Amino acid sequence: MDLLHLLVADYANLTREGKLNVMGIFNRIFTTTFPARHPEMYVIAKLSASPAEYGQTRRITIKLLNEDATEEIVNFSSDFQVPREVGGQRVETNHILQLRDTTFQRAGSYQFSVIVDNDEKGSLSIYVVEQEVRGG
Repeated sequence: MDLLHLLVADYANLTREGKLNVMGIFNRIFTTTFPARHPEMYVIAKLSASPAEYGQTRRITIKLLNEDATEEIVNFSSDFQVPREVGGQRVETNHILQLRDTTFQRAGSYQFSVIVDNDEKGSLSIYVVEQEVRGG
């Protein structure tokens, strides 16, 4: 199992035909106060599996850690079954996690990690940046 894409965006969904729609990809969150609350974001992980993995049940975990890995902000796990592809080709699975009201205690680097069956497949850093309030 390989991680093809890991994105954070304003919105994502899957069509009935299985097409992945992603809008507003970002890796920085700007705020003027802490703790900072981000109202909504979507974490998108696209995985690829070989024919040897067809039909197997896997467990995907998505974690969000602060920069020194002392705080786990998000820890989501879900089981999924690897579908069968006609012709013995690699198969792709899309996983979308909607996060609401995620709270960041301070500015800095945060990391999303994608783990499949206790094996980290990849990670993505996002940055929470403090902006000065400009008087007018």
